[in-house]
Amino acid sequence: MGIPEGNDLVLIADDSVILNNMLKDVFEDEGFEVVQAFDGAECKSTFLQHSPDLVLLDLLMPRANGIEALRFIKAKSPKTIVIVMTGQGNERIAVKAMKLGADDYLRKPFGMPAVVSLARRLIDRRRAGEENLKIKKKARQGERYLAHLATIISEAIISTDGNGRIQFINRAATRMWGYTLEELKGKDIHFLVRGEARTLLHRDLVKETIKAGKVEGEFHFRKKDNGTFPGYLSTSIVEEGGRYRGIVAVVADLSRLSEVERRLKQSEKLASLGKVVEGIAHEVRNCLTSLGGFALRLQKITAGDATCQRYTGVILEDVARLESMVKEIEGYVRFSKFYTFRFVKTDVVSVIERARDRAVQRLPPEVVDGVTLRLLDGQEPAAIDADPEALEEVFFNLILNAYEAMPRGGRITITIKRLKAAVSVTITDTGVGIHKEDLKEIFNPFFTSKTTGAGMGLSKVLLLVEEHRGAIDVASEPGKGTTVELFLPTERLMTPMYAWDTASSSGSSP
Repeated sequence: MGIPEGNDLVLIADDSVILNNMLKDVFEDEGFEVVQAFDGAECKSTFLQHSPDLVLLDLLMPRANGIEALRFIKAKSPKTIVIVMTGQGNERIAVKAMKLGADDYLRKPFGMPAVVSLARRLIDRRRAGEENLKIKKKARQGERYLAHLATIISEAIISTDGNGRIQFINRAATRMWGYTLEELKGKDIHFLVRGEARTLLHRDLVKETIKAGKVEGEFHFRKKDNGTFPGYLSTSIVEEGGRYRGIVAVVADLSRLSEVERRLKQSEKLASLGKVVEGIAHEVRNCLTSLGGFALRLQKITAGDATCQRYTGVILEDVARLESMVKEIEGYVRFSKFYTFRFVKTDVVSVIERARDRAVQRLPPEVVDGVTLRLLDGQEPAAIDADPEALEEVFFNLILNAYEAMPRGGRITITIKRLKAAVSVTITDTGVGIHKEDLKEIFNPFFTSKTTGAGMGLSKVLLLVEEHRGAIDVASEPGKGTTVELFLPTERLMTPMYAWDTASSSGSSP
């Protein structure tokens, strides 16, 4: 017959039939379920069959004494409560039983209410202990989960003590500022904020947070390498037991958002500029036609005058140069207005090879012969969703620029890498380089350091890369050369920010 669920189960093991039955009646009257055993061997088998919550165990029984039964029970189930019962003069055996794991002992004769009271107290204590362990386990699981969240989220988390001294930063904070927790622990939280940004918004983050309950706003933060980045900061108070313990700050890096906004403004500026340039180019072309025509007539009229021939020759050369520039400008405007992109699966390597051949054909042989070009391909498939013609134009302009940056010869290295969700193409030259103050201007129309051309090449490159939802990064040092890195997402439906993120997480960063 099975034992009903819901009540505590007690195993009474005593060879005294009278005492055993008395205990059975008392415990059943108090709502316990009871099973009985009358010797040591029966105690073991009954224990295995029913797994009781508590065992009342007589230490002196036939077929297996109580000490042997106690060892057996505790070996099978250490959490089972065992109360040993011993007669007068057997306290030494009871002490031995306690050392072997018995939870308590009773010396015969004893009162029945005392037995039940002790049993309830031990069962309640065990349950309280088990519940406490469950709570601690859940707390540890919660702590591990929160620690995991703090590790994987992209926002920086910084906690301080009551004086604003940094106690903890997560992985995102290390990535944003470049400091480890060991480097920052104990430093004032204002150490991370650029001085003028703090002065303009809040003089003291800790005091402002305590006063208002929180602080929110855009700050500029100071990195370990002395660079800065814009971020949105939100602070709140940390309390424990109703007492103030410190503040926690969450910072979202706005650098990429600022970059997207900058590029959007750039695109809008280029669109407006295109309309103006289109009208100006038309008028300039008319003037150049007149200048060129009259210069040719003067050249014929003054055929015998060497000085006039020299002057008219200079005029005609400048007219030809300006006509070339106007043609380049009109081509850029026409392309940006009317070109229809056709995206198909495109092999990046073959596009680069075509662009290289075009650039070589465009340049004088002496420039080409003085430059060594190496194409390093990882031999992995580098197919992306792209417009082959537009992509070829990107690489043509970049390779052409690299050649023209090395009039005295040098090396061009093109490296292709297959990333998680993008293809990285790096073009490095050993040319004259670009000054730091000029780097931010190179994608603007009409900006050029060359004596020829309208400076539309890199503007067109930026336009086409953004149309492919890619990213471009330029690093340069005067006299040491320039490195241009492109990140082109493999799929057209991928957002630009996602391509940027996946490229960064694969070991590169635009």
